[in-house]
Amino acid sequence: MKKRVIFDIYSDENYEDLENNLQEVVCDYLSSQQINATCQVRENRYITIHPHRKKEVLTKILQDDVYYLEKARHKVNIYTSVGDYTIYTSLKALEEELDPETFIRVHQGYIVNINEIAVLGNKQLIVNKCDKIIPVSRRNIAKLKRALEQ
Repeated sequence: MKKRVIFDIYSDENYEDLENNLQEVVCDYLSSQQINATCQVRENRYITIHPHRKKEVLTKILQDDVYYLEKARHKVNIYTSVGDYTIYTSLKALEEELDPETFIRVHQGYIVNINEIAVLGNKQLIVNKCDKIIPVSRRNIAKLKRALEQ
């Protein structure tokens, strides 16, 4: 079974020293537990929601919090662990901004965080925490299966 450990570190001073020390500690621990793993430090990636109206504010969403994105006419609905958002943009524009190792387009109108997939069927999948059933196109099913196996 594959497990992923992610650390978020916020520090203004000595970030590189802290990053190197943490990476060394994690790698030593994994080796001592005889766990075959690689260590890599990944920067946080965000989706930025620009205000559409005067009363709205600029919002940044951590990509790891996103369950899935759904196209709705000229808007995109983003469903996350902290709430739901609507952006006036195209799904294609957001797809280019998302991490390709974490997000995959499964249908013309849906992009899914592969870490949040609970069940994968023949033509649909179920998202983990919100129990949403999302269609999967025939063209994307093989690509999705390969991504889940990695």
